[in-house]
Amino acid sequence: MKNVKLIFLTLVSVLLVLPLNTFAKEAYLINNNGITISEEEYNNFIKIRPYEYLITMDEDDYNKLKGLDYSNVETTTKYIQTVYNRRYNAITEKEITKEEYESNIMPILDDGDTYIETTNKKLNLVLVGGTTWNYVVLNAIWKGTPAVRSFDVIGIRGDGVDFRNGSQSGEQIYSENGKYTKIDYAWNGTNIKRFSNGFGISMNVVNNDNLDSLVMSVECDVTPTDTFSDIFGAYEHAVTNVSLEESHNYTLEASGLGEVFNFPLKVRQKYDGMTGVHLFYRQ
Repeated sequence: MKNVKLIFLTLVSVLLVLPLNTFAKEAYLINNNGITISEEEYNNFIKIRPYEYLITMDEDDYNKLKGLDYSNVETTTKYIQTVYNRRYNAITEKEITKEEYESNIMPILDDGDTYIETTNKKLNLVLVGGTTWNYVVLNAIWKGTPAVRSFDVIGIRGDGVDFRNGSQSGEQIYSENGKYTKIDYAWNGTNIKRFSNGFGISMNVVNNDNLDSLVMSVECDVTPTDTFSDIFGAYEHAVTNVSLEESHNYTLEASGLGEVFNFPLKVRQKYDGMTGVHLFYRQ
């Protein structure tokens, strides 16, 4: 009996002197919803989702990210600078480096007679492999904020893949004076348009004055139907006012904007026509 008491007292003593983080996950980041993220989790999550998403995600979002296989991640990224000359209705685009993207840029330049909007955007398409369904995310991250705030469109088209209906969703995340806000877009909401070969979501860019950051994202689950499959992602920014109805006037085609959105000409001219991103998926 004495030996049992001695063992018990020894265990209690050890528990008292050990630091708390021996038994609890050490916090690397605690987000706006009180979710604790470890350093290892953060380093995995940031591979597929930007900081703005991590700081605003809820428990369901966290559990989904936690359940992914981070040893099987494919990604492609482009940094694009777009210049829109409103006077001549002319749009020019060039692919830039990550360093150029990160450099400070004024979202609006005005030389008096000519009204010009210059924007840098990062477009990132990610696929995380699974046993049956593969998780796909498209992130469009602004450097600076747009002058025109209307219905932008963001979406994913697949060739040789099936889309799991109900998995399609999206978010618009922005920060203002350091405060982050997320707007969710459901798979069956009024802003989404679904097809057998993909989907798009129309997002009305928030019109707040003092935006610090702006991120648009969509996600879905896909499974390959061919040995060789392709996934395309595109984000098109409206350079003039567009109604929700106009923003839905597209099909998903290889000949469309960003190899995704095929608008009739009268609507096509209202978007910046930014290049899309593409992943080859091999089983």
